[in-house]
Amino acid sequence: MKEDLTIWHIHGLELPLDIEEADTVEKYEAALAQLEQDMPEDKSAGAAAYIRAYCKAFRTFYDTLFGEGTAEQIFAGISDHARRYMAVYGEFLTFVAKQAAQSMQLKKKYLPKGGRR
Repeated sequence: MKEDLTIWHIHGLELPLDIEEADTVEKYEAALAQLEQDMPEDKSAGAAAYIRAYCKAFRTFYDTLFGEGTAEQIFAGISDHARRYMAVYGEFLTFVAKQAAQSMQLKKKYLPKGGRR
């Protein structure tokens, strides 16, 4: 059975994301912009405060992209732990990269030469 690359499987959840769909891409771009804006830069408040802000930025990202409450489901039982949050984000980026690669393969295979962009 072929894997559905438009469903992100994470911690028992199935989250739909299709980077070929315009409304989804708008949400994704908005979520990425929000993540960039929310990512803490200043550690002057201390390491613990920095880690909490860092993790909160990722929770906001997933809630913006997939809907309110998604981050709570993804990170159920995971405290504010920067490495674990980054590992989840790494899994997400791998999912998006696989989907993008498949999309490019299909475009190369089926679009006329003048339609490849």
